[in-house]
Amino acid sequence: MALSQSSDLVLVDTPADGTRVISFNRVDKRNALSQSLISTFLKQLGEASIDSSVRVIIITGSKSCFSAGADIKEISELDAAEAGKRRYLEDLCLGIKAVKKPVLAAIEGIALGGGFEVALMCDMIFASRNSRLGLPETTIGVIPGAGGTQRLTNTLGKYKAMEMILLGRSITASEAHSNGLVSEIFDDGTVLDNTITIAEKLANSSEEALSLAKQAICAADDLGRNDDLERRLYYTSFGTADKREGISAFLEKRKPRWARASGQTAAEAPRVVRRTPSKTDFFLKELLVLPRTIGRAALGKEIARTGI
Repeated sequence: MALSQSSDLVLVDTPADGTRVISFNRVDKRNALSQSLISTFLKQLGEASIDSSVRVIIITGSKSCFSAGADIKEISELDAAEAGKRRYLEDLCLGIKAVKKPVLAAIEGIALGGGFEVALMCDMIFASRNSRLGLPETTIGVIPGAGGTQRLTNTLGKYKAMEMILLGRSITASEAHSNGLVSEIFDDGTVLDNTITIAEKLANSSEEALSLAKQAICAADDLGRNDDLERRLYYTSFGTADKREGISAFLEKRKPRWARASGQTAAEAPRVVRRTPSKTDFFLKELLVLPRTIGRAALGKEIARTGI
């Protein structure tokens, strides 16, 4: 073990040559992503990213919880204007995106909300048999705001993403694996050790080839996302009465009482200039819409089956 560091909020370890493990360590709060934890995490992630001896990074939590999501108490203190001014969670998104090395998520227990979004930002996800993954933000009056609506739709397709996000439903590791979201499932308590073994294999591969391959794959993934739109809508949700009620209900451990006739009007969608579509438009629509409808993993299976 070449390196072992710790802080109050993040643990850092190098259990094998070329492999850096960064662990969330706010166990009493189910590893909720407070701004202090995020800042500490990004500092360690940045150091690992520029350390030439580190070739693979693993992000993990505790034995029973990867992360339950953003810190609800901190969210309760933000309105739409303040969230937009701070660019809340943008530092987390950009920090992980900037890493050119392979980043693996090792999940034990739950990965919900912002915690699941951190996993979705990683290059591969490994999970325990009893882990659960989900984006329940709508149940407290907001929406996912760290890429969750975009990445989940890209991976699982529109309708599964709608089911999970609108209903606040989580899925099992088995469901996630069968849909191509989780790379491999391991017995409870063994995920990190098994992920380190996989990281060692990556660490012994061509560093330049892995970095270029990651860049190409991420570029393709970026084509199907609109992170700026999601983040604007996320900040907008912070200014609603439902957000205030949802957060209050969560903190007070009661069911929310949603307003049914607030008199407020929904935000208008941007105006779009219409034109007559060409044959090329229809072809491109098939290429872009089909993966987002059935999910890229399912599309790949269908192409392999038909031999296209």
